Amino acid sequence: MPRIKADNIAEHVAQQRAAVLDAAVRLFVERGFSEVGLADVAAEVGLARNSLYRYVPDKTNLLVEWYRRTVPATIADWERATAGDDPAPVRLQRWARSYLEWALTPEHQLVGPLTDSVSGLDDDTRAEVAELHRSMMAVVARVVAEAGVSGDHVDGAVALLAGLVLGAARAEGGSGADDDLRRRLDNAVAAVVDTP
Repeated sequence: MPRIKADNIAEHVAQQRAAVLDAAVRLFVERGFSEVGLADVAAEVGLARNSLYRYVPDKTNLLVEWYRRTVPATIADWERATAGDDPAPVRLQRWARSYLEWALTPEHQLVGPLTDSVSGLDDDTRAEVAELHRSMMAVVARVVAEAGVSGDHVDGAVALLAGLVLGAARAEGGSGADDDLRRRLDNAVAAVVDTP
């Protein structure tokens, strides 16, 4: 029987799952999701490939695990960005900057393969991923509503705002912060929630 590296088996399993996820994320970011196999992840952690299946059934579920871990931290960042008594457009501009910083991280590139793989997940996991996404965007929706956007237009405004941020991230790419682009992003965010 292999030695466990924790006080009990449950803790050992939790540590191994975390190590597997950390290794997978690192490899996915370095090489690209499609270029990494479970054998690569197992080797990175020092497990036999068949042992890896105790912790995760496939690569897509590693992305789901990553998303489960990432969303609460993202929500906390967005809550901090939108907190305070400033007018809603100003708080949304701060959110946009926070989202932009996340969108520019290498880890954010994992959202694409997760989105592409969602249809292959079981119904419960697909519903969970959708709910995680909704919970993030609810932070934005709340502030959009506070800006005076009517209820039936909030979701559209949130989608438009997210698209603006992701477009800004693509425009900046790996070239570093572009102050002019970010000013334009601020202006566009304010314009989206400007209600006559």
